Amino acid sequence: MKRVAAAGLALVLALTACSSGAAEVGQHLRVAWRSNPSSLDPQRGNSGSDHAILYTLYDTLVSFDPRTLEPAPGLAESWDQRDPRALVLHLRPDARFHDGTPVDAQAVKYNIERAKGPESNIKSDVASVTSVDVLDPRTARLNLSRPDSSLLLTLADRAGMLVSPTAAELAGESFERHPVGAGPWQFVEWRYGQSVRVQRFADYWQRGLPHLDSITFTIMKDGSTAVNALRSGQQDMVFNPPPQDVGLLAAAKGTEVSSSPQLYQLIIYLDLSAPVFHDERVRRALNLALDREQIRRVTQFGQGEVGWTPLPSEHWAFPAAVAPTYPHDPQRARQLLAEAGHGAGLRFPLLTYPDPVTVRLAEVLKHQLGQVGVQIDLVPTELTQASSEFFNERKYPAMLSAWTGRPDPSLTYKLMFTERGYYNAGHVATPGIDEALNAANSTSDLPQRAAALGEAAEVVADRSLFVPLIFPPAVAAYREHVRGFEPNLLGKPKFTAVQVQR
Repeated sequence: MKRVAAAGLALVLALTACSSGAAEVGQHLRVAWRSNPSSLDPQRGNSGSDHAILYTLYDTLVSFDPRTLEPAPGLAESWDQRDPRALVLHLRPDARFHDGTPVDAQAVKYNIERAKGPESNIKSDVASVTSVDVLDPRTARLNLSRPDSSLLLTLADRAGMLVSPTAAELAGESFERHPVGAGPWQFVEWRYGQSVRVQRFADYWQRGLPHLDSITFTIMKDGSTAVNALRSGQQDMVFNPPPQDVGLLAAAKGTEVSSSPQLYQLIIYLDLSAPVFHDERVRRALNLALDREQIRRVTQFGQGEVGWTPLPSEHWAFPAAVAPTYPHDPQRARQLLAEAGHGAGLRFPLLTYPDPVTVRLAEVLKHQLGQVGVQIDLVPTELTQASSEFFNERKYPAMLSAWTGRPDPSLTYKLMFTERGYYNAGHVATPGIDEALNAANSTSDLPQRAAALGEAAEVVADRSLFVPLIFPPAVAAYREHVRGFEPNLLGKPKFTAVQVQR
């Protein structure tokens, strides 16, 4: 398979750009993207697939190393945490929002308070922050209710995507349609369900970056259509094409393919407040009924790795002692269902997406679960609508979707499994989760954090809080004139170092 030596090339390109002081005129990138954004307001959206577009518009307070996900400077050029109950951020002197207002400590305070507000979907991300003090224009102190070592990388995600306070106040509820951040590109147009277009921000603080003058994300929900558009030259990049097309793209003349591990995991979300899933024996039966290796072979054409826990084996906090969590044991699954009062069978609806790859996966799941007497009624629904109907409206007890990952693993456990976590649809509390996360976040020592997160993984596995399936690889396919793309373990692409050399 052809690959780009991403890290080295990106560094060379960045240094070259800095020495030239200007981007090449006329560089435009066309990206086929699988889903319409749930929102262009980072604090109001609810889909992990938004991030690639959000990262163009919003720089984060903290960035991350693409390979290890260790924290790196962002809009905050440095930080200190001498007091475990306070995080002090030192901001860059030259960063500005697209409307010209400065990225200062008052903007940090505004954003954290907005993130904790009633309209925010990320309140739990910043739950440990009790207040923000403006020490001077470039210094903000986040006061914490408890030690929280996960907060740094939490600020590399939605909670650290700063919006312009001026623009947010002026736009009010319509801000998602008129987004203003401090990222490498600024907003031009969102044609709902069709495309999002951004253009280069001339006053971006990283001089010489970005290289691209503009990016157009064309919404192509059908993966085969996106692949055809790439091969015909209508698009420059495609992400996560259908698994059966990866080999063909790698062999095609004029096309490059990058494949790397990622945190993105295909899963079944369960609403634990739904009567059908009150009994953990039912949840465990679903997990034991599935032959994950067969699922990987049939639906992913042998790519990726089986998912046992919320984290892949490449991650520093992967709980090796927990995996493999659920051996394929249909006999035990039937026994557990009978003990739970479903000896005559069990039936429930499952939200799923209508694209062919997801439909194929859903049909395999339907078949395997049917072997133990579980009948699922598939409800194909567009991604944004499905997310709203499951997490917000609570119309369905289960959804086949994905967990797209977060920079810090503690945030993954918090958002998916704690009582206040947005992605815990039923907001059901599970004993042991909060205690394990508090232990993990009370230290910055990685082995100690990994051990505590392993305890959280044990709770998740013992109580069968979700149905993990597969970690597919992060695949990017692009025309040979695209240079400098660098994948990351998070699996959410950034384009700052990308160039187009036609």
